[in-house]
Amino acid sequence: MTSIVSTALLLWAAALPTLSLAAVHRRGYVRSENNSTLGGTIPLVTITLDDIKNAPSSIDWSAGGNLAITDVKDQENCGSCWAFSTIETVESALYLAGTFDSPTALSTEELVDCVRGSGCRGGDITTGVDYLVKKGVVLAESYPDTSSNSRPAKKSSCQVKDKEIAAKISGRKFAVPECRAGDCSKQDEEALAAALAKYGPIAICINSGYDQGGDWDEYVGGVLKGTCRAKADDVDHCVQLVGYDKNAATPYWKIRNSWGKDWGEDGFIRIPYGDGNKCCVACEAVIVEV
Repeated sequence: MTSIVSTALLLWAAALPTLSLAAVHRRGYVRSENNSTLGGTIPLVTITLDDIKNAPSSIDWSAGGNLAITDVKDQENCGSCWAFSTIETVESALYLAGTFDSPTALSTEELVDCVRGSGCRGGDITTGVDYLVKKGVVLAESYPDTSSNSRPAKKSSCQVKDKEIAAKISGRKFAVPECRAGDCSKQDEEALAAALAKYGPIAICINSGYDQGGDWDEYVGGVLKGTCRAKADDVDHCVQLVGYDKNAATPYWKIRNSWGKDWGEDGFIRIPYGDGNKCCVACEAVIVEV
C-alpha cells in the first residue's frame, strides 16, 4: 500500500465511531493509487459496436436459466464490501467457464485475512483479484467467514496456507474505461451493458449516496429515486452488477449487494439505467478472467 492509501485507510478507520451502522459496517472501499499489484495498467475487455448493437434489451444473471451467482451474503459489521464483490464475481466467472457445475461459494474470509492492509478496514476489487491470481481461491466451507469486526488484515491472520486451492483465475480487465476523478456522468453505460451480457456478472464500485441523503441506506424496493452522484470522489462501496432491463417502465440496472437478504429486494437493488451514470455504476467495473 502506498502512503496515500494508508492515510485513506486511517482516515476511514478514524471515522468509525461517528458513522451509522450502514455507513461503517456495510461499506469498505478504498481506492488503490495505481489499481494494480500485478504491474502495468489494467487492460480493457473487447467490446465492439456489434456487441453493443446486438446486446439483449434485458438480462438477469441472478435468476432463471441465466443463474450464475451464489446466494446473497452479508458482510455484517466489517468494511469488506471489496472482498465480497471480488469473490462473488470470481464465483460467477468460474461457473460460466465450466470450472464448477453450479455456482459455488468461495471464501471471502481468505481475502479479508490475507490481503495485506485491507481486511475489515476497506480495500478495492483489483487488489483482491490480483491476490487471487497469485494465490488461488478456496471454498467457503473450508475457510468460512468470521469477519464480523473491524480488524485489518495482517500476516498472522492469514490461514490459507493449509487450505486446498479450489480454483485459479488468470486476471482481470475493465469493462469500460475507469473514471478515477471528477465528474463521471459521461461513462458509457451501453458498453457496460454489452460487457455484462457478453462476459457475465461484473464487480463494480459505486456511490451509495451516504452523504447525499442515505440513498442506499433507505432503499426498500423499486427503482432507486435517490440522488447518488456520478462523481469519482464519492465512490464508497463495491457490489456485483448482475442485470439490466432497458425496456422497463423505468429502465434499470440490477445489482447484488452484500447487506443480507433482509435489505432491499431480497438483497438486490435496482438503479436507473442511462441516467447519467447514476450512483457511478460505470465508474469502476472489473471483469474476472479465468
